[in-house]
Amino acid sequence: MSASQDTQALSFDEELGVYATSSYSAAQQVLHGQHWSSDPGGNFTLLAKMGTPDSLPSLVDAMLRLFMDGPTHTRMRQFLARSFTARRIEALRPRISAVVEAALEGVQDRPAFDALADLAYPIPTAVIAELLDVGTEGAQIISACSEQLTALMEIGPTETQLLAAGAASTTCSLFLLPLLAERRESPGEDFISALLTADVDGDRLTLEEALANILLLLIAGRETTANLIGNGVLRLLRHPAELDLVRADPELIGVVVEEILRLDAPIKFVARTATRDQYVGRQQILAGQQVVVHLASANRDPAEFPHPDRFNMHRTNRGHVSFGGGAHHCIGRALAIAEAEETLRALFTRFPHLSLADQDLRRRPSKTFHALERLLVTPS
Repeated sequence: MSASQDTQALSFDEELGVYATSSYSAAQQVLHGQHWSSDPGGNFTLLAKMGTPDSLPSLVDAMLRLFMDGPTHTRMRQFLARSFTARRIEALRPRISAVVEAALEGVQDRPAFDALADLAYPIPTAVIAELLDVGTEGAQIISACSEQLTALMEIGPTETQLLAAGAASTTCSLFLLPLLAERRESPGEDFISALLTADVDGDRLTLEEALANILLLLIAGRETTANLIGNGVLRLLRHPAELDLVRADPELIGVVVEEILRLDAPIKFVARTATRDQYVGRQQILAGQQVVVHLASANRDPAEFPHPDRFNMHRTNRGHVSFGGGAHHCIGRALAIAEAEETLRALFTRFPHLSLADQDLRRRPSKTFHALERLLVTPS
């Protein structure tokens, strides 16, 4: 960051033309304020221009509406919220646990394995497949498409990445649309049926809107949860005293995951655009100007978190901003946390002598995700 800097809250990036904040209080103001807009638009707009099938632009428009403000956003959130209540997620824990155990069985006899490729990514992918009730074929399609779809959340994706994402969304759409039509006629107990049968004041989602929500679940639900699990494994392996406490009392895993989220948020930043002139700290922000919230820095603001770089399971303040905040907070928070808790608890219970097999750890070159490239571990 360069040029002028407000000592309380903001700095200005002249090259990008945006303000940025590392302040927790400023982050809260921006994320929870009423006069800020969340518009991710550019990547989806690019995708619509890539010469993909004619049906894709309208699908992209439906995906964009998930991020809009006001009544459009509120309407979409009302449908989604019914499928992500804390009660529904808790009811899923036995199935999540079964998915985790199956993944651990797959690495049980290996001398070493990649905690990312073998656990962190397959587990949320399998959970999503369970939620959608798409069977073995669907799980394979979801697994194959999810990685390409993630490019839609990157800043400045390459043309190759966008083309792959376009092809992946088309593949998923061709598989899912017949299922959507079938579930609308004969609903079951799955996430697709819940979306299609949800009634909000006499209103229901169209098939296209439901499809857009499912594709977003594939994009966000897999990548962010995988990064949370991978970062959590590494954090615990590097803090053996805290890991010993978790092994002695597995119920502590909940507070551990919250501290991992504070220190190692899977997403690096969120951005908001001012919809009217206003102040953040002592800096005036004009309507139309953008503020980028650096999540890792806000989560380590010493004014809010004493000894901010310390892994402290006993913090009284769990108010990190790793899931954003306000109207656009991550609706899948409870699911991601449940998957991370079940994975970390089972992993360190099954492998009490788990250790790093490779000290040369590298972060993935991503402007959006705080992610490892790989995480090789040995069970004993």
